[in-house]
Amino acid sequence: MATILGNLGVHVMQFPSGRWGFVGSLPAMLGDEARASAADVMAGRAYTREGAAYRVKFPVFDTRWQAEKHAETRGVTLANKED
Repeated sequence: MATILGNLGVHVMQFPSGRWGFVGSLPAMLGDEARASAADVMAGRAYTREGAAYRVKFPVFDTRWQAEKHAETRGVTLANKED
């Protein structure tokens, strides 16, 4: 039986809320840097720089097209981009 290992890529999908976002192996350049909360630090989602805690926050979008354009402008290739 074959096993799939490694980077499976970035996919865009519609969440149950109806909004669109990214799933998979997300590169940090796809998100925006934001100050981390205490909960982010405790959950291991934060990193420190110059004495302050930050995290990467990934945006969500109203349409699939907006999500695809965001990935394109950040230089990220989507594994399931529609033509």
